[in-house]
Amino acid sequence: MARRCHTLWACLAVTVGLGLLAYAQGGDGESILKAREAALAARDADAVMALFADDAVVGTSSGRVLVGKEQVRGWIADQIDRQQREEAATRQAQGNKLVWSGQVYRDDWQKLGVSPLEVKQDAVIQNGKITFFNTTFSPESWTKLEAARKKN
Repeated sequence: MARRCHTLWACLAVTVGLGLLAYAQGGDGESILKAREAALAARDADAVMALFADDAVVGTSSGRVLVGKEQVRGWIADQIDRQQREEAATRQAQGNKLVWSGQVYRDDWQKLGVSPLEVKQDAVIQNGKITFFNTTFSPESWTKLEAARKKN
């Protein structure tokens, strides 16, 4: 009976420990993503890059898949050139993955009369770095952007 009790306590401790680990990763991920948004708003490409893993994978809102720091750096430079700014709604943590909706503002979209656009985003944070980052337009925003581009 004592052995069974110890086993139950050990299982409970592991379960609670894993739950706290998942919570800590989510909290750490939140701070990393907020730092990314702040660095992007400050137009600090080096600070944004420092948050990405060397082998990070990025799915862009235009459907491109970028792999590694060289490709990610070009994407970030484009965001900075277009004066991109992001506002995130509350993020939902699922282990080391965070999921959220938000709005993205850009100068070129402002000129088309469609900024901000609604997006869904998700990211995976491992060892304090962004290893995966994805942005997808809402169907309404995609339609609005495509219609504005066709006009011009």
